[in-house]
Amino acid sequence: MDFIGIGIGLVVGVGIGYALATIMGNKDSDSPAPAAPSSSSPNWWQTREQLTGTQLQILQHMEANKEVSITGLQEKFSFIPDRELYYRLEQIVLMQFLERVRKEGEVFYVLNESYSGTVEGDKTVMLGSE
Repeated sequence: MDFIGIGIGLVVGVGIGYALATIMGNKDSDSPAPAAPSSSSPNWWQTREQLTGTQLQILQHMEANKEVSITGLQEKFSFIPDRELYYRLEQIVLMQFLERVRKEGEVFYVLNESYSGTVEGDKTVMLGSE
């Protein structure tokens, strides 16, 4: 075997790879930055219509309480298996109704401020405590 030829090939390959990566990196930095996400609020009522019945129950509970720990949600919705509850909560988070925060070593779900302000201003939504 010709170890010198293999070594030279390896060095040349690494050099070419580095040069290509540098060129591609510079090309990407010249392009405009991606647009920032829109700061405007989603159409809450239209998005709310996409919720399933169980997701709507969870959201209504959150509307009444503003902030609930995962433990509190598991107790309130004990008829829903934990994995399913987590999945439904994450869908509501992705729809931006809720935000997930960690404090005191526990996960809390908090009503999104923008949505909360919209709901509180709408007299057709009942926000009474349960």
